[in-house]
Amino acid sequence: MRKKVLFVIMALFAAALLSGCAGGAVRGVTWPGLAADDNAAYLADGPSVYAINLKDGKELWRYPADRDNNLVFYSTPVVTPDGLVIVGSSGKNHSLVALNPTDVTQNANNTKSPAAAWTFNEAKDQWVAPPLVVDDKLFAVNSDGYLYVLNLQDGQSTKKAVKAIRIGGRLWAKPTTDGERVFLTSLDHSVIAVDIETYEVLWNEEIEGAVAGSAVLGPDGILYVGSFASQLEKIDPASGKREPALKAEYWIWSTPTLDGDTLYFGDLDGNFYSFNTSTGKLNGPPVKPDGPITASPLVLGDSILIATESGAVYQVSQDGQSKLWSQPGGQIYTTPVKGGDLVLVAPLGTEAYLYAYSEDGSQAWQPFIPQN
Repeated sequence: MRKKVLFVIMALFAAALLSGCAGGAVRGVTWPGLAADDNAAYLADGPSVYAINLKDGKELWRYPADRDNNLVFYSTPVVTPDGLVIVGSSGKNHSLVALNPTDVTQNANNTKSPAAAWTFNEAKDQWVAPPLVVDDKLFAVNSDGYLYVLNLQDGQSTKKAVKAIRIGGRLWAKPTTDGERVFLTSLDHSVIAVDIETYEVLWNEEIEGAVAGSAVLGPDGILYVGSFASQLEKIDPASGKREPALKAEYWIWSTPTLDGDTLYFGDLDGNFYSFNTSTGKLNGPPVKPDGPITASPLVLGDSILIATESGAVYQVSQDGQSKLWSQPGGQIYTTPVKGGDLVLVAPLGTEAYLYAYSEDGSQAWQPFIPQN
């Protein structure tokens, strides 16, 4: 099982890298990016970014209006406080673009598409991680090893980096902040802290395994990071000093989800953990539904939803009981997202691009399949 999981994931990433170099915009190369607000879901899926109406599952717009083989989208979109949708390309065109959903036009083919409020073109590699918005600043990490800081309020349609900070390594996870520092993780076995005002690299702590997910700031003020060393690490945000928090059964791929003083996360052997940051212990034995877990859990009321590679979503109660909640099929690597009163799931390898469920697991509307 483990060898199969590693093969599938590495094959997907290799395909993503090759597609980015070749500029091919084909759906299904790797898993999509998914975000939502109260009105729409935003799905970055290969050649297009789609906005889908949460009321009926219909397409509101797509970007670009006409397919451009230099653009490939898999990075999770980010919705800013003023309503812009920011997403980066993993194609030959390494642009980061802010889309304006209030400025939508329709072309001759009746395709609706938003205008770009601004673009950023200084990066030299793929955008895998979504950026972090902090007040009027954007902190965006690129696969070229740089952290780019942008001013969101400068009024420029073509953004220039306020600061480009050389970090090194493959930066594939969204930055995290405690208000004083910005924390980055790297596939090159590192966790890094950058001063949020001076942009100085404060520390760069090497750990035993690659980190594919983001760091999480716990209620105790400590950073928690999962790694390919099958380890949950505790890191002091001021000094970078680390110590082991928990030894998992296998690689931790995703970003842990924090709910109160509990961290929820899964591993690539299909184990699901509930870790209490106050006690430093598990709340109970790991739950093991039916497949590898690469997506982050979604807290839903008094329970937790976890998606597995098998194409299923399970509901786990706080006492560790699990049951099948939905089964859209394919493989699920993308974290389920809450949008309004709905739970959104974007599998890989299915005809439909997006599924929407009520909180009881019943289907809310027909799965989204783009037209033409």
